[in-house]
Amino acid sequence: MIDDPCREQDALSAAERFIRRFCILPESAYLPLALWAVATHIPDAFGAFPYVALLSPAKGCGKTRVLEILELLCANPQRITSASPASIFRMMKDSPTLLLDEVEALRNSKPPESAQAILSILNAGHRKGATVPRCVPPDWSVEHFPVYGPKAFAAIGRLPDTLADRCICIRMQRKTASQFVERFLFARTPAEAQPVRDSIAALAESSIDAVRETYAGMGDLGFLADREADLWMPIFAVCAVALPERVEELRKCALVLCGAKAADDLDDSLALTLLADVRRVWTPGHQNMTTASLKDALERLPEGDWGELEHKLSPKRLAGMLRPFGIEPRQVRIGSLSSKGYQRADFEQAFSRYLTSKCIEKETSDTTRMNTGENALFLSETPPACFGSENTLKPA
Repeated sequence: MIDDPCREQDALSAAERFIRRFCILPESAYLPLALWAVATHIPDAFGAFPYVALLSPAKGCGKTRVLEILELLCANPQRITSASPASIFRMMKDSPTLLLDEVEALRNSKPPESAQAILSILNAGHRKGATVPRCVPPDWSVEHFPVYGPKAFAAIGRLPDTLADRCICIRMQRKTASQFVERFLFARTPAEAQPVRDSIAALAESSIDAVRETYAGMGDLGFLADREADLWMPIFAVCAVALPERVEELRKCALVLCGAKAADDLDDSLALTLLADVRRVWTPGHQNMTTASLKDALERLPEGDWGELEHKLSPKRLAGMLRPFGIEPRQVRIGSLSSKGYQRADFEQAFSRYLTSKCIEKETSDTTRMNTGENALFLSETPPACFGSENTLKPA
């Protein structure tokens, strides 16, 4: 099925290594993203193409850098930060890989008409053969513009639900002081990327028939929900042809990313404020706090909102709002008492990533509310209970 398996494996491994050089991502994201880059070179092999959503709770998490790396690897890339609906559907006639940055505006509660039009185009464009009708001068006859093709988005917070349903969502965090990536140099990096891009383009071209056949004959990805299985089938088809020995690894990656995406929604507009308030109320010198004592302390903040009915914290809501930062409740001991609660050590990385020194200075004043201006937060990549499922992909 493959002319030179070693060459195909080398191409994908090179793409994955190249992404790792410059991007800090969840470990479960590197292999799918490399396979997605290969798939952009053969979108016509699939009946639907998954979008990629790069999401973060705040700015400075490296989303734009990932788009820049994808721009160097994907087929016919078009990276833009703003566009009109007309420019988008006219751009799509050349079958580009569309890389859209700063798409938070699409999630406004009352988006402008242009944003609604863009969203409708993007919602349609993951299905092969999708078009949008437009009247074209001079006679204003109706013309159907194709909008199908690969697309990746970067946003602070969440995407509209309809768009997120079409995405493989990758939730990013700021890198810590111990994490290292190479400096991206525009004078050098594109030239270094060219051989990698050429190799994955050659891989895609040489294996398109095998990928198309595998995709068409693929059984249901029973370990994923229906909509997610539809999204992931092109990625699994490429993997089954080019890297069959890593299909099981990809299955685990898919479960982790889909598990995070499917986790309970949360009221995220106050999440960064909650993190700052937790640091303010944490009992000095204590390594542990019970859920009840932390919740009570937050609700007693004189200028806080947590005691108000609309922001009232239940243990479940508190856990849900902290989960995007990788913080989970656990059994803790305080003196002779053992109860559900939190450990200070679990908060330290989140404090250093998201609470600036300016916030520290203000935490004892009545102006401690973080003026983040940011959007929603997302859930961690904790694998669901079905992570250990024995289901595996068996290409037809």
